[in-house]
Amino acid sequence: MKSVVVCHGDCDGVISAYLYIKHFLIGEYPSNTELIFTQPWRAHVDLRKIPKEVSELVMLDIALNKEVVNMLLPLTRKSKVVVIDHHVSSELFVDSLSKSGVKVVWSKATSTPRLMANVLKLIINPYEDLLVRVADVCEGVEGDEEVSKIADVIKLSIARDPGDTNFLNYLIKSMLKGLNISTLDEVVKRASIAKWLLNKLLKLMKDRSVVVGDYVVTTLTSPESRIYAGILGIASTEFAKNVKSDVILIREEEGKVVVTVRSFKRNALNICKLISERLGGRYGGHVEAASATLANTSLERVQLGVLEVIKDVRRRSII
Repeated sequence: MKSVVVCHGDCDGVISAYLYIKHFLIGEYPSNTELIFTQPWRAHVDLRKIPKEVSELVMLDIALNKEVVNMLLPLTRKSKVVVIDHHVSSELFVDSLSKSGVKVVWSKATSTPRLMANVLKLIINPYEDLLVRVADVCEGVEGDEEVSKIADVIKLSIARDPGDTNFLNYLIKSMLKGLNISTLDEVVKRASIAKWLLNKLLKLMKDRSVVVGDYVVTTLTSPESRIYAGILGIASTEFAKNVKSDVILIREEEGKVVVTVRSFKRNALNICKLISERLGGRYGGHVEAASATLANTSLERVQLGVLEVIKDVRRRSII
């Protein structure tokens, strides 16, 4: 039976998959290992792709929610299930998964690769250590100039089209060969296009932004979200740095509205929780960076809901 690795299709998720394969599945990859790349908001959907019979299921860098947990629990009856994650919001589900026989490796680490290196006691070489530091920078940690440049190129190249699984597989195979990822022609080309799109999006977000209390709020329509899909998370982080304020991005997508929060005051996860509770949806992430996904609702309703949440938070802080 095959091993299945499900990982977040972003910078630290891809590096996590590389590390897990290198240290635990190198004899089975690629012939007897299936890789599934996903995003936290649709992980429960992509889990349906898992074959009925697998020897091991590994979840890497996926923020847990009720839907994901409900998909995982039945699999524990016949397969080994491993969850390795550093998202703060996943803590709610650690005990229930552990009691059901899932091997859970969770901690508030700077990145999932850093968590793996520290908790799993991986013996890593200089190349792997560099990629762990790259993953940290991709997740918001300040790094030296060299590591930051590498992280930017890799992060942007993935963001160009995070649904391109062929490219994500190419990255992992290149890492397994020990190649300098940030200098590969295809990586550089994709990063360059993503950088151009990022600059255009940052200008749009600035032009569209309004100040509401302690937050700068900006909104994107469904067509705009499609154009800039993949770089929205990066743009939210960069926009927050540019305006030197906590930021809320409300974007309309097909069948849902997504709210992305970046907070220097470490309120992102709480804001997303409150938005999700008020409007009905799921949320996840970290205290500095989080998101809420709200299905079957309108952009206008979410905009009003976000304004009410900001008012409530401000009112409570004053009282």
